[in-house]
Amino acid sequence: MARRAQPAKKKKAAPRKRGRGKAAPKKKSGGIGRLMLGGAIVAGTISAFIAAGSMLELDRASRDLGERVTKAEPEYTPEPAPVPESRNYDFSESNGNRDRTGYMVGERTPGENPAPVTEPEKTPETRSPDPVVPPNTGSIGGGEYNDGPPPWQKFAALSPETGNAPVIAIVIDDAGLDQPRTARTTELPGPVTISYLPYARDLQRQVRDARARGHEVMLHMPMEPSSASVDPGPHALLASFDREKILHEMTWMLDQFDGYVGVNNHMGSKFTSDPERMQVVMEVMKARGLLFLDSKTSAKSVGFSMARQYDVPALERDVFIDDADDATKIAEMLARIEKVAANQGFAIAIGHPRDLTLKALHKWIPAIQAKGFVLVPVTDILRRTSPSATG
Repeated sequence: MARRAQPAKKKKAAPRKRGRGKAAPKKKSGGIGRLMLGGAIVAGTISAFIAAGSMLELDRASRDLGERVTKAEPEYTPEPAPVPESRNYDFSESNGNRDRTGYMVGERTPGENPAPVTEPEKTPETRSPDPVVPPNTGSIGGGEYNDGPPPWQKFAALSPETGNAPVIAIVIDDAGLDQPRTARTTELPGPVTISYLPYARDLQRQVRDARARGHEVMLHMPMEPSSASVDPGPHALLASFDREKILHEMTWMLDQFDGYVGVNNHMGSKFTSDPERMQVVMEVMKARGLLFLDSKTSAKSVGFSMARQYDVPALERDVFIDDADDATKIAEMLARIEKVAANQGFAIAIGHPRDLTLKALHKWIPAIQAKGFVLVPVTDILRRTSPSATG
């Protein structure tokens, strides 16, 4: 009997050799890692849109606030920009272009040589008279008067006939440093009042030219601003000064030129807010027969009230012409001057020797004169507003 053939047995495959460690499983495409990365990108994109929206809202809010502030009349004006470090202040005694005559010496004829202010003794004709000291104030120092009209009357510019017309006084301060623009200021239809910084050069010559054109002159006295980063210039009055230091610096400034009717503050938002320091200033103003114009660079200024307390002829600014060096804003401020003058009968406006300001004033002054306003020096307004002012 035949046997069926038995199929051959398959050999078992030899087992593969494995390493000591197990092989890491392969990651499947599109797994958890990619999902997490995608989520992070989406979240970042959303955050970016939110941040951009927030920035737009902040920018829009800031712009709206700026527009509201611009349209509103500020209580006070920020300090001007600091004096550039590149300014060349020449205070040497050898500077022959600058006369240092002291104050109560009157007008000099051309070519007359003044006596040096550093001389310990002067002739009876040039020696300052004995000081007039307000009661209980102590000694003031040189430069006082006790004979003849006070300087605010003696050096006052002629005022045109005004009748019952509203009057406007334009004060251009910060004058003297930029001599070309200051010279252009003297070409304005007058009279205007020009206030010179005491540390400018060639002051007596500049003042003489301004007065020859019928303008009135003041001294723009630097005082400490609220911001420590703003430089009011050399010899500025600081709130940290004691009485003697204030008197010393004031004497230096007041003796740089003559022919001025009074003082207005340059900057000074900090100093003019200090009654104790401003008391010393008013003692000097009273003793020297000067008027004081409060520039009102701070709503906290006590300048005007302290002047009244010490019976110093005093005024205060109504409008700043060019707080913004912008033609549109300047035009708005000039329109405001007209409104103030029409409402109260007078207005005092302060501006600066800048191109846009001078250009605007050259056109505006004839225009307001045609409307019936009259341009006057500040002393004219002082006589109108101060019962004790005479002359």
